[in-house]
Amino acid sequence: MQRITERLAHAARQLQHELAGVAESARTQGPRAAVERMTEAMAWRLSPARRSFVRRLQHERALAREFDEQFGVDTSSESSLTEVGVPAEKARDGNGIYRGIWADIFHEALRGTGLPEGDLTFVDYGAGKGKAMLLASAYPFRRIVGVEYAPGLYEVARRNLAVFRSPTQRCFSLDVVGADALEWEPPAEPLLCFFFNPFSDEVMERVIARIAESWQRSPRDIYLLYVNIRNTDEQARVFERRSELTLVRRDRHALLAKVTPHAAHEARS
Repeated sequence: MQRITERLAHAARQLQHELAGVAESARTQGPRAAVERMTEAMAWRLSPARRSFVRRLQHERALAREFDEQFGVDTSSESSLTEVGVPAEKARDGNGIYRGIWADIFHEALRGTGLPEGDLTFVDYGAGKGKAMLLASAYPFRRIVGVEYAPGLYEVARRNLAVFRSPTQRCFSLDVVGADALEWEPPAEPLLCFFFNPFSDEVMERVIARIAESWQRSPRDIYLLYVNIRNTDEQARVFERRSELTLVRRDRHALLAKVTPHAAHEARS
């Protein structure tokens, strides 16, 4: 009975998140965009791909638990944002639930960028419990920084970073900060900004704008890697319509964009 109740509560949170996205589209882009978003959501819920996704979700949850047991960390347990200290009105700015990224999706997305990790600092926006940061440590980044707003997730991420040790680890400078992504200042160094579907469209747009402003103050290579375990179609439009960005590559699960001098100059004009 408890499991059924938990599943119903999770389904209700997902529906609430989808309706919030539709309302946001109506407010920021008009009724037509809202209808398109609602149609996309309904098509996803009825598609065979969703059933396949649900089956894979169970498999990935088992793998996530194995990861936690192997390294003595806590990244696999899921929770709503309100359960980890985010006020209800602020939780609408996120995706409604914490879920650690799937390891194979992460590695596929990162390797697909073809970027020289040794030249870049990896910044995980909406770091959660630090799963992506731990996975990123297998690559020779200059350093790894996570940004997490939820107090409960931030504290767990700190503990995970403190105990994590892996024989494949190549980056040992890992730190997580408890901050609002809309207020946090990106470091003035070459960056790979990572997003595991953490924000609503509106907040994502504002975060992108803030990153572009950081480039204006200190021009350097800044890449944005957006990952979605369902489909990047869900938020690709946010990246594609930003004049500060140039789209580098995109597939079903990952989208790579770069803040470019020409685009950033046009955004300032």
